[in-house]
Amino acid sequence: MMPIFEHGGELEKLERLGISPENLIDFSVNLNPLGPPEELLRTLRERISEIALYPEPRSEALVAKLSEKLKVPRGNLVVSNGSNQLIYAVYRALRPGRVLILQPTFSEYRKAAALCGTYVIDFVLSPEDGFSVPLEELHKALESSDLAFICNPNNPTGSLLERELLLALVRRFPDTTFVVDEAFSDFSDVPSSVVGNVLEFENLVVLRSFTKIFSIPGLRLGYAAAGENVASALREQIEPWSVNRLSQLAGEIVLEFERFVEQTRGFISEERDFLFSGISKVEGLSPFPSHANFLLVRCEALGASSLQARLLEKGIFVRDCSNFVGLDGHFFRVAVRKREENERLISALSEVADGSESPHGPGHGLARRQEPDNHCIVQDILSGRI
Repeated sequence: MMPIFEHGGELEKLERLGISPENLIDFSVNLNPLGPPEELLRTLRERISEIALYPEPRSEALVAKLSEKLKVPRGNLVVSNGSNQLIYAVYRALRPGRVLILQPTFSEYRKAAALCGTYVIDFVLSPEDGFSVPLEELHKALESSDLAFICNPNNPTGSLLERELLLALVRRFPDTTFVVDEAFSDFSDVPSSVVGNVLEFENLVVLRSFTKIFSIPGLRLGYAAAGENVASALREQIEPWSVNRLSQLAGEIVLEFERFVEQTRGFISEERDFLFSGISKVEGLSPFPSHANFLLVRCEALGASSLQARLLEKGIFVRDCSNFVGLDGHFFRVAVRKREENERLISALSEVADGSESPHGPGHGLARRQEPDNHCIVQDILSGRI
């Protein structure tokens, strides 16, 4: 059997099975395919010696720059070691009795709730309805919720709640604190961020990440914007010196890269449409419309785990989504990558769907991207020997 992959990009689990990730095209991890900006990498190389210095305890310089850029007072901002750290801090700071989570979504919202003993209300959206939100039912569920987690755009569905609709919910339920995770909002063509609204609502917390758009997951950098009281409570839950010096420096640099973000958005829009169209033409595969840099796909005939293993033979790694609440074993997620890689994925999916192989045989074409021994290892996985 294939191992369980909790998140995208867990290539170390493949290494433990003896599968070399060196030549894999990793569609499981939803980062910017353009990679980190070269200017950022150059600056980090030049200032690598600063690892010998302590970082600022609360990322004060970065907070100041964020404040200026977002037009949000410093007291309303909290910088963290990745936005994931803030998910756990929210529960510790607010100690909610009941949390509503729009599902399927990022699993850490639920895990963090369990650590604090918070009762979870899974509000599961249906793929048959395109993961649209039934507002009447949602309103009823929110009436008994202290906290609500909403990923916008959502991972893994790519669906988006319109900004005005989201703010209407925040306004209608003042006793419910809404935590809006905007980790993927920079990839969306539709302006949806509510960062600028945190001064209007004490019950609104917005989480943002530098990881996805700037492709720097190894640095771990994110921040929260919230009302001053909530921001203060969050700050108390984040340990001093939690963000390392190079991460703080990176944050200060990339805040100036507005053109890079705009270029990325245009690139993602074009390649997402290309990938959506190509996958839609493969028999048995149904991609869902997305506002993010990934697509959720339903595969009718083949289970996602089997499809994942067969694609591994072709040097391609996708995200099996069977461990998301509300999704069964027939859903997988693929990141939007560069054109040549997207073409390889579509070609490989077509071959897997109809049971055929590369016209040149298993030693050519896509299969050449895999290490020679990997083919046998994947066969062992499929047959249950591993």
